[in-house]
Amino acid sequence: MGRILLVEDEESLRDVLSRYLEAHGHQCDFAEDGVIGVERVTAAPGLYDVIISDIEMPRMDGITFLRRVQPYIESITPFMILTAYDEWRYAMDAIRLGACNFLQKNPFDLAEIANAVEKALETREMYKLRMNHQEQLEAEVREKTQELQRTCDGTVMALAAMIEGKDTSTLRHLFRVREFCRMLARELGLPDKRLRELELGSMIHDIGKYSIPDAILTKPGSLTAEEWVEMRKHPENGRDFVRNIPFLKGAEEVVYCHHERYDGGGYPQGLAAEDIPITARIFSVVDAFDAIVSERCYKPARPASEAISELHRCSGTQFDPGVVEAFVRIIPAIEARRGDLDAMVQAQLVAMGLGRAEDRPAIRDRIAKSA
Repeated sequence: MGRILLVEDEESLRDVLSRYLEAHGHQCDFAEDGVIGVERVTAAPGLYDVIISDIEMPRMDGITFLRRVQPYIESITPFMILTAYDEWRYAMDAIRLGACNFLQKNPFDLAEIANAVEKALETREMYKLRMNHQEQLEAEVREKTQELQRTCDGTVMALAAMIEGKDTSTLRHLFRVREFCRMLARELGLPDKRLRELELGSMIHDIGKYSIPDAILTKPGSLTAEEWVEMRKHPENGRDFVRNIPFLKGAEEVVYCHHERYDGGGYPQGLAAEDIPITARIFSVVDAFDAIVSERCYKPARPASEAISELHRCSGTQFDPGVVEAFVRIIPAIEARRGDLDAMVQAQLVAMGLGRAEDRPAIRDRIAKSA
C-alpha cells in the first residue's frame, strides 16, 4: 500500500478517485491545483509513493507542476498523468519529462487506475530493493577500499621511516608536508585520484636514496662533482622502484619529478612549467615552505612570513606561480591547524615505532632486493 498525492481541480473526480484508492488500502492526500501540489511535495520531499496529476488546471498546469517537483521527489517515484483525449499532446510532454503512465479521464475507469497504481508501486518497490542492494554493495566496496588504503598507508609510512632511519625531525616534516599537500590540492581542485597520488609521493619522494651510498648521504661537507652525479640519480632510482609496485605506482610523478624547476633548470629531465606534473609542482612548494619554517639540528626555525617571501622570490623560477599563490591563500588555515597537526604526527610516530640508525644499510638492502 502506498501514500498517493492526487492533484486534480475537479472536486467530484478527486473525491471519487480518492475514495476508490483508499478502499484499496492506499492513503491519499489532495491538491486542488499545481501550486498547492508543489507546496505539498516541497514541504515533505520523498513522502509520496505515487503522484497522480491532471494536466489542465488553473494557476499551474500539470506539465509545469511536474517540472517544479522533480528536484524534490525520488527518481523512482512514479508520476502518473490524468488526461482527456484532446490533451494527448501534453501527455507526451509529460512522458518526456519522466511521467511513467497516462490515464484517460473520459471515459473514467477506476479499476484501470487502481491497477496502474498497483503496478507502479510494485515497480517502485523493485527499484528500491535493487537500489538498496546496490547501496549495500557500494558500502562494502568503500569499506574494503578504505581498509586497503589504511594498509597501504601503513606500508608507505614504514618505508618512509626506513629511509629516514632515526631522524624523527625529517619524519615529522614528511607527515606535515603530506597534510599541507592535501590542503593545497583541494584548494586547487585536484580530483581525489590525483590527491591520493600526491599524498603517496610526498611521503616517499626520496625513496630512491636507498641506492645512494651512506658515505654520500651522511657526508658532513660539500659533495664532489662525482658525488653529485650519484646523488642526482635518486629520482630515477625511486621511479624504477615504485613503478614496479602496483599500490605505489601513483607516487611515480612526485618521486621522479620533485627536483624539477619551473624554469627548466631542475633534474633529472629538465622539465619546465606545465610539463612538470601538477603533483610535483605542489609538492615542491609545500616541501620548501615546511623546510624553512621547521627547526633542524643545523638551523633554527624561521617565521612563516620569511618563508612566504622566499616562495614569492622563487616564483616563476623554482616554483609554479599559480601554485605559490594558492598556497599563500591557505597558510592561515595551515597556521591554525599546526598545533593539532603536531599532536597527530606525534601519535603516528609513537604508533609506528622507529628503527635504529644503524639498521638503515640493512633496511636499504632489503628494499633494493624487493624492487
